[in-house]
Amino acid sequence: MTNYKVIYFNGRGRAEIIRLTLTQAKQSFSDTRVQGEEWTKLKPSTPKGQLPVLEIDGKMICESMAITRHLGRELGLYGKTNLEATTCDMVLESIAEIITACVTRKFRAKTEEEIAAADEKINLALQRCETFLARIKQGKYVLGDQASIADIAIFDVCDMARWSMKSINVDEYTVMNEIANTFSSQEHIKAYVSARPETTF
Repeated sequence: MTNYKVIYFNGRGRAEIIRLTLTQAKQSFSDTRVQGEEWTKLKPSTPKGQLPVLEIDGKMICESMAITRHLGRELGLYGKTNLEATTCDMVLESIAEIITACVTRKFRAKTEEEIAAADEKINLALQRCETFLARIKQGKYVLGDQASIADIAIFDVCDMARWSMKSINVDEYTVMNEIANTFSSQEHIKAYVSARPETTF
């Protein structure tokens, strides 16, 4: 059996999509959360000196979306054809645009003007994703009746925005919310979400 270890700080951040992907596949994993001196010691041994990393039977891989795509392929969450895999990729790129806008809002926007401009960029990215999903959605999930990494990414970004971006009304984006709510209604996902630790990010 493959041994998975998710290594990140004590937060959801860029590791949560990895944890959710493993959870969706009902794959057990070690959730290792580092801080302080522990991270200082670990950092030189990581591929790029940053987190998250996923350790697979002792081998580290990095970059959250690359890890998510790897797990999608390995665990049957990347569609059944190359076209479906590319559809997942298009959704992940759309989600990455939203995440980038949210990071700018949270860590770089200081003045009222900068915050307002950042909020506008977040809403624009959300609207682009919403319109795109309305065009391609094949059923209750992006690809039909089976969840994929595309749906996991949608739930993750909606959850993150609702939790940490109070100025953004995610509920306005009905297609994204339908997918996110369907995904989060699964019993094993509900159990994971209710049990995960409270963190500041």
